[in-house]
Amino acid sequence: MTSKKTAEKNQENDDAEDFYVEEVIDRPFSRKLAGRLMHYLRPYKGLVLLSVMLILTNTALSLIGPLLIKEAVDGPLALPTEETESRELTGIGQLITDLGEGAGLSPIVVGSSIDERTQWLWVLVGIYAFTLLIQILMRYGETMVLNRTGQNVMRDLRLQIFDHLQKQSASFYHKNPVGRLVTRVTSDVEALNELFTSGFVTLVGDILAITGIVIMLFWTNAELASMVLATAPLLLISTTIFRRFARKHYREVRRRLAHLNAFTQESISGMEVIQVCRREEEQAQQYSGINGKLQDAHLKSIFWYALFFPTVELLSVVALGIIVVQGGQRIEMGTATFGEFFLFWTYLTRLFTPVRDLAEKYNLLQSAMASSERIFTVLDTDTTFTEVDSKSEPATDSERDSLDEIRFENVSFSYDGETPVLDNVSFSVKRGETLAIVGATGAGKSTIINLLLRFHDPVGGRLLVNGEDIREHSLEEHRRRFGLVLQDVSVMTRSLGENIRFDRDISQQRVREALEQVNGTEIVERQKLGLDEPMMERGRTLSSGERQLISFARALAGDPEVLVLDEATSHVDTETEAKIQEAIDRMVEGRTSVIVAHRLSTVRKADRILVLHHGHLRESGTHDELVDKGGIYARLVKLQFQSR
Repeated sequence: MTSKKTAEKNQENDDAEDFYVEEVIDRPFSRKLAGRLMHYLRPYKGLVLLSVMLILTNTALSLIGPLLIKEAVDGPLALPTEETESRELTGIGQLITDLGEGAGLSPIVVGSSIDERTQWLWVLVGIYAFTLLIQILMRYGETMVLNRTGQNVMRDLRLQIFDHLQKQSASFYHKNPVGRLVTRVTSDVEALNELFTSGFVTLVGDILAITGIVIMLFWTNAELASMVLATAPLLLISTTIFRRFARKHYREVRRRLAHLNAFTQESISGMEVIQVCRREEEQAQQYSGINGKLQDAHLKSIFWYALFFPTVELLSVVALGIIVVQGGQRIEMGTATFGEFFLFWTYLTRLFTPVRDLAEKYNLLQSAMASSERIFTVLDTDTTFTEVDSKSEPATDSERDSLDEIRFENVSFSYDGETPVLDNVSFSVKRGETLAIVGATGAGKSTIINLLLRFHDPVGGRLLVNGEDIREHSLEEHRRRFGLVLQDVSVMTRSLGENIRFDRDISQQRVREALEQVNGTEIVERQKLGLDEPMMERGRTLSSGERQLISFARALAGDPEVLVLDEATSHVDTETEAKIQEAIDRMVEGRTSVIVAHRLSTVRKADRILVLHHGHLRESGTHDELVDKGGIYARLVKLQFQSR
C-alpha cells in the first residue's frame, strides 16, 4: 500500500513538471458552464424548439402502443364475461369503441363471433400501425433537426476558438503546446457535438418518457405502481455514486488525451532530430507511458460505467418480480386484468430503458463538461492587446500618414516578469534609414523586433511612431506598415503564388515582380506549374535558401513602409547568403529597414548599427566607426572573421 501511494505521489510530481500536462480541473456540474453552452443554441432556438416538439410527439405516441395492446388483450383476445362487459372503459378504450361503432362494428359481448372479434382486432392493429408510421416520421425529423443544430453549433464554436487563437499574443503560445490547442479545436469540440446532437435534447426526451410512464402506471393502478417503484430510491443512490466517480475520470480522460496529442505533435515535428540522435526507443517509451495513462483513465471510467448498468438491470428484475407476484394475485382476485398486467410489464420494461439511456447520456454530458471546461479556459485566457477604437474600414495607403520616425524611449521588457531582457533602451529610426542590431545570443535583439511588431508590449518606457505611442493605434493598422522576414520561414501547404500573396489583395504581376526583386524567379522556373505549384508541408521540397527567398518575396509583395529582417540569413550557405544579400540591398533601398543579424557581413552597409549586450544598448554607429572604436562590435568582427 505504501509503495502504491509513493508511486502515485511520484506520478503527480512528474506530471507537475511536465509542460504538456494540464492542471486538474475537478469541479461539480456547473449551471453557469451549462448556461454558456446553451448560449450557442440561441441563434438556432427555432430548430431547438422544433426538435423538442418532435420529441414530445414521439414520446406521447410511444405511450399509446401498450394501451392499444392492453385493449386488444382485454377486448377481442379475451373471453368476455358479465364482469368484463360491465367494466368501465378507459379514455383510449372509449375512443376505440366509438371509432369501431362509428365504422359499423358491433360491441364485443359474450357469444361474439370470431369474425366480430377479428374486425375489432384489425381496428386496433390499424391504429397501432398508424402511430408507428407517425413515430418513424417524427424520429427521422428529430434526427435531421438535431444533427443540423449540432453541426451549426460546432461550426460557430470552432470559428470562435480559431478566431480567438489568432488574436492572442506570443506569450500565450509560449505557455500552451500546439498539440493541446489542436485538441481544443478538434476532439474537445467533437465531444460537444455529441452532446448537442445526441445528448442534451434526447436527455429531455428520456426525462419526459420516464415521467409519462410513471404517470401511466399510477393512472392504471396506483397501489401496484407504488410497490413497483419502491426500487426507485436504490436506483437514485446508485446513480448518485456513479455520477460522482464518473465525473472525475471523464475529466482525467480529456486531460490525458490533450497530453498525448501535444507529445505526438512535438515528436512528429522533431522527427529528424529524434532519428539523428537515435532516440526512437526512448521516445517510444515515453509515448507508451503517456498512452498507458490515457488507457488507465479510460478503464477507470469504464469500470464505473460497467458497474452501474448491471445495478440497473438487477433493480429492473426486482421490479418485474414484484409485477409477477402482485399482478398475478390481483388477476386471481379479479381486481386486475391480463391487459393491465401486460400494460404494467411493458411500461416497466420501457421505464428502465430511458434510465439506462440517461446514464449513457450522463457519460456524454460528463465528457462534454470536461471538454467545455478546457475550451472555455482557452477562451477565457485573453492575452490580446488593448485596442483603440479604429475606423470602420482600414485606412488605405493614401490615407495613412507616412512613417517618419520610430523611437524606443527608455524601453524595458521581461518575459517572465523577473529576468530583464531589455533595460532602459532608447534609440530611433528615421524614415529611409537602415538600422542594424547586433549582439551575442540573448542580448535582446529579437525582443526588439517583438516589441516593434507589438507581439509584446514593453513593461517600462514607450515605443513611439511619429511621436505617438503605438498602443494608441489600431494593431491592424500598425502591423500593416511592416514586412517581416524571420529566420524560421513558414511555408504553408498551398501553391507557391498563394504562399507569397498570403490571402492579401495582391495581383499575380506584383507577385512576379517581388520574386524578381529578391532573385527568386529561378524558383518559379523550376516548378512544373510555376506559381500554381503546390508546396509540401513546411516547404520540404525547397531548399533553405529558396524558402528564405519566398519569405523575402512575401514581405516585399505587400510594399511595406518598414522592412524587418530577423536573422534572415542564419540558415543558408555562403553562396546563397551572397545571393540573398544582393536581394536585401535591393529591398532596403529607399525603405526604412531594421535588420537583426549574427552574420556581421550582412550589416556592414547599414546606416547605423546598434550593439546590445545583456539587454543594454552599449554602442551605436556605422561599421567603420564601431571598428575604430575597438569595443564590443570590434571584438565581434574580429572573432567572426578570424573564424572564417
